[in-house]
Amino acid sequence: MKMNRIIFSGLVTCLVGMVIGIAVAEINQDNRSQNAHSYYGAIGAVMGLTVGAGQQVLRDLKQQEIDQQ
Repeated sequence: MKMNRIIFSGLVTCLVGMVIGIAVAEINQDNRSQNAHSYYGAIGAVMGLTVGAGQQVLRDLKQQEIDQQ
C-alpha cells in the first residue's frame, strides 16, 4: 500500500469534512452554543479523515488484488 496516497486522501477529505461541519453549524442557528463551529468542524474533520483514508486503503487493496491475478 502507498502510505503517501492514504495520508493525502485522508487529509483532503478531512479538510472537506471540516468545511461541511462548519457549514452545518452555520446553517443550524438553533444551537446557540459558542463552540458549535469548532464542535461540528471537529466531527466533520474526523469523519472525513476516516472515510478518505478508508476509501484509499480499499482502492489500494483492490489494485493489489488485480495485480496478483
